[in-house]
Amino acid sequence: MNKNLRQNDLFVQTDKQMKKVKKFFNKRLNNFQAKIKIFVPILLIIVFSVSAMTFFSVYLSKNNIYDSIENYLSLEVQSLMKMFEREYELKMEHAKKNLRISKELFNQKGFRISDEKIDFSLIDPETGDYEKLKVNKWLLNKKELHYNYDFVDKIKATLGCQATVFQKTENGFVRISTNVLNDDGNRAVGTVIGFDSPIFKEINDGRDYFGRAYVVNDWYITGYSSIKDEKGETTGLLFVGSKEKDLPELAEKFRELKIGRSGYPFVFDGSAKMVINHNDKGYDWESMGIIKTIMGEKNELLKDQSHVKRFVSEVDNEEKIIAYDYFKDFDFYICAAVNESEETKDLIRDLIIASILISLLVVLGISIIVYFIAIEKFHGYLKALETRDLELATMQDALKHSEKLATMGQLSAGIAHEVNNPLGVVLMYSNILKDECDPESEIYKDLDTIATQAGRCKTILSGLLNFARKNELNKGRVKLSAFFDNVKKSVIIPKTVNIFITHENPHFEVELDENQMIQVFVNFINNAVDSMKSNGDISISTGIDKQAVIFIVEDTGPGITEENQKRLFEPFFSTKQMGKGTGLGLAVVYGIIKMHRGKILVESNADASKGKTFARFIVTLPKNSE
Repeated sequence: MNKNLRQNDLFVQTDKQMKKVKKFFNKRLNNFQAKIKIFVPILLIIVFSVSAMTFFSVYLSKNNIYDSIENYLSLEVQSLMKMFEREYELKMEHAKKNLRISKELFNQKGFRISDEKIDFSLIDPETGDYEKLKVNKWLLNKKELHYNYDFVDKIKATLGCQATVFQKTENGFVRISTNVLNDDGNRAVGTVIGFDSPIFKEINDGRDYFGRAYVVNDWYITGYSSIKDEKGETTGLLFVGSKEKDLPELAEKFRELKIGRSGYPFVFDGSAKMVINHNDKGYDWESMGIIKTIMGEKNELLKDQSHVKRFVSEVDNEEKIIAYDYFKDFDFYICAAVNESEETKDLIRDLIIASILISLLVVLGISIIVYFIAIEKFHGYLKALETRDLELATMQDALKHSEKLATMGQLSAGIAHEVNNPLGVVLMYSNILKDECDPESEIYKDLDTIATQAGRCKTILSGLLNFARKNELNKGRVKLSAFFDNVKKSVIIPKTVNIFITHENPHFEVELDENQMIQVFVNFINNAVDSMKSNGDISISTGIDKQAVIFIVEDTGPGITEENQKRLFEPFFSTKQMGKGTGLGLAVVYGIIKMHRGKILVESNADASKGKTFARFIVTLPKNSE
């Protein structure tokens, strides 16, 4: 019986405990519902504000993407212009060399002017009719030169250029021997250069003529030199030249060139005829209205740099972006075009996805913070805080992804600044909450994790901003020996690593931003120590030439593969294990050196079968700032 009484007492006590638990949770649930009613309007305000800022940010970023593509195309066109400038210079050099050699060969053949008069037919430049006149008989290598093509054909076979011998007459300089062809495919013998030609004016002043000239039916890069009689008077001309549109090597480079994902270059002349088109693009550009528009801006292009336009193609109805410039020496229009959608759709899509993701995470983060401040005494705080911690970790990953997207084009600094501010808020509030908690509590540990991870995120953003190089250099003069003493003080070198520093002139003073360049060499040394697994030799040497100071850093590590060398200075590229590096070290190094107007080269052998492995970085800085 006693046993039954004890069992009844146990049931009664259990029932009372259950009622207390239900009462506790009912009270907390009612309190929770009340807080939710207060929290919902605040949440809506947060969502609206963040959404508005997100859409505005996406709008600005899209414009920045378009601006970046236009700037990129303009730079490509300027590079192509440089190629044509070099081609023009080469053709001029060839014209000078060919004229010099042709004159020597002509004189060696024993040129002589006979007193004998012969009949010769010239073509009147105005009427096109043949006109007979008496001219002195010319001999070359004891053979009559008129209608004799041995010499000019030998010049073409030897030097690869066209050649002509002119005889001076009362009508002008007439071609008596040439391998320049008429439109009908015959040699242009009998055609005339008038005395009003700028070529004659240059020759008459006693100088050879070099430059662009219209020869018979096409434009040539030419050289003209006078042929003199025994009295030293000009009695004829010797011509060599090559067609300016004869650009086989340059045309092949253009056809193989790829710009962006969908872009390609092409060239047309002043008559709107296509000179160079891309292998993969058979578009009939000559029929497009944009060609007329470009040609209509010729005078503006002569004054300004390249222009950029966006238009709808009449061939495929796609929106395109085209940059173009005018090369006066060849009368060429040099263009680079891309399909707007192919270049921007992936960037804009990723940008929108990233922005939406970041916005959602920011909304969730802010909402959680506000929610927990409103009901800080709620007993489910710990569970919610763990969820928040997980969400914040996810937001950090998304922000890193956004930063990587921002490195494409010229958006690095803008996105980094946008993300840096909310991270500062997270870091500030997490530290405030830490100050209000017991250091021994689990809450404190979780908040410390949040603060640590937010601080790490700010460090990564700082590195990305350094890569964007928005700050200015603070240059000063420092001795090489003192500079590297400070470098050694700034880095911890294991005892198992030997470092050797040699200077051609240790007292030479170099002008640089000491703090930033110390960061460069600390990165080099740390990377070398990591690659050698803290066991090997590092050598640093400095040299000086007329215009630059050269720094060489070399280690005895396993080297860098050719594939990795191509991506070595890309932001976020790292060969280290996950979590041991952000991949911004060498990107920052690259940015600092470029800010100093310097250069950096990498030499390495990562194949032990080819000899000793090593990695060598060569940094060249100008002696004096510009």
